[in-house]
Amino acid sequence: MVWQERSQSIVMVTNLVEGNRIKCHKYWPETGTLSFGPFNVTITGQQILADYTTREFSVQFTESPGGILTVTQFHFTDWPEYRVPYSATSLLVFLKKVKKLHELSKGPMIVHCSSSGVGRTGTLITIDCVLEQLKEEEKVVDIAGVIIHLRTQRMKLVESLEQYIFVHDAILEDLLCGDTQIDARIFHKSMRKIINSPQTYVTEFEKQFKVLEKVSPKPAEVSRKEALRNGNKNRNLRYLPSDRWRVALRGGSNDYIHAVFASGYKQKRAFIIAQSPMESTARDFWKMVHDRKCGVIVMLCDLVEDGQEMCYQYWPQTGMVKFGEYTVDLTEEQTVIGYTIRKLSLSNTESGSAHQIVQLHITNWSPDGRCHNLSTVTSVISQMTNIQITTGNPSHCSPLQ
Repeated sequence: MVWQERSQSIVMVTNLVEGNRIKCHKYWPETGTLSFGPFNVTITGQQILADYTTREFSVQFTESPGGILTVTQFHFTDWPEYRVPYSATSLLVFLKKVKKLHELSKGPMIVHCSSSGVGRTGTLITIDCVLEQLKEEEKVVDIAGVIIHLRTQRMKLVESLEQYIFVHDAILEDLLCGDTQIDARIFHKSMRKIINSPQTYVTEFEKQFKVLEKVSPKPAEVSRKEALRNGNKNRNLRYLPSDRWRVALRGGSNDYIHAVFASGYKQKRAFIIAQSPMESTARDFWKMVHDRKCGVIVMLCDLVEDGQEMCYQYWPQTGMVKFGEYTVDLTEEQTVIGYTIRKLSLSNTESGSAHQIVQLHITNWSPDGRCHNLSTVTSVISQMTNIQITTGNPSHCSPLQ
């Protein structure tokens, strides 16, 4: 079908295995070339990001020597079956990239999910059709009308109420936010245009921030049952970790710690955002670092700010200190402009396991949330990235900031 229709774009919105069930046979090679009857499929490139992966294929029809078709597969990896993505943002970014690259293709775009091909596939196609509809002069939104029309071609497209609501959420977000992506080559020029205009400097950023507040989940909309059950483990109740993203401690009767996973650009759960430890939670903090094999900690607050404790000192000033079954040894400390680098050795006295950790402690970040020297931040990010190549990365700061 791909060869016959000269399709150069395949959009896949399922994973190969979900819930221990095979959802899709792998129709491409991990490396090299794989044959499917008279067709040879060679993978020529791959880019893995947090929410999706793109793969480049070269397809050869052996019964037609010399004929080669270049195909790009766009694989969205963060969409559970019968459900919807947690956020419309990542899907909208994905869809816009697909559309931009598909413009150069000649054949039709192929979209598939797992079994019936009506839920996730229908939701994606509906969002795309409505966004195209918005580009017309009328600028109307007729989601129900689009689905009714699509169902004349494929029954039951958009098969659940949750998916139907998600389509509305995605369209609303696109209408409110627009296309926020800026080509890196003109980012400096775009920023300078805003900054050099006194009339727009404040209003443009205020406008964007207000939109962010509108489209972001409200605390009341997020399930935080575990955090509320463990009130004494939270510095305050303003920002509590959601049940969906919270980090669970392994083993023991209580797995709660005030920390959540966050995705990076290329990796899911690349970061752990944690509350600054209290004396009563320092042992749990080190258990999390140990169990998740974290290699770098970025600390964004001082121990005391404006006479109030922001963070319990969870590392030794010299030598070694114990937190339950965990021993922390300070092996090296170096102060540079704007931050301190500490090298720590973490050991579990029960299992005998140990690993090395680097703590990057920014010391010129004021309580109002501003860093006095931006070069400090870029330097810390550079060091953090180098360490994160082979390790995880927990980052913690005070929730009061």
